[in-house]
Amino acid sequence: MFSEGCPPLPWDKENAYTRDAVELYYEACAGVCLSKWDILQYLLEGTAASHVEDFGDEESASAQSSTKGSISQEDVPGWVKINEKTTLYNVLKEPSCVVPGLPVFWVVSRNSSFYKDFKSGNWSSPELA
Repeated sequence: MFSEGCPPLPWDKENAYTRDAVELYYEACAGVCLSKWDILQYLLEGTAASHVEDFGDEESASAQSSTKGSISQEDVPGWVKINEKTTLYNVLKEPSCVVPGLPVFWVVSRNSSFYKDFKSGNWSSPELA
C-alpha cells in the first residue's frame, strides 16, 4: 500500500499519505484489563462449557489479571508512536497497550490537515457502537 512506486491512494486527494509521511499510533491505557477468569468466561460464552462455574482454582484465576506486566505512573492515556519495524506481536504485548475488544491503530500523515489537531489532542476519536 505504501511501497515505493505505488500510485497515490484514490481517496487521498491531497497526496498526503505517502510512505515518508505516515505515522502509526495506538492509544495507551485505552481500556480496563480483564482478569483471566473474565477472559475465559467471554471466550466460552455460547458454548457447551459456558455454564461451568469452576475452571480449577477460581480464586487464583480471578486474582491474576491480564495486565501483561505492571503499568507505571508514566503509562497514562495518550498516543504512542509505533516504529514501523516493530511487529504487531511486540506492540500488543506492551503493558500500556490494553485492547478494548479489538486492536485499534491510527495511521496519520504528517502532511495532512488533521495531523496538527491529532498531535495537540484537539480532537476526539469517534464512539464505537
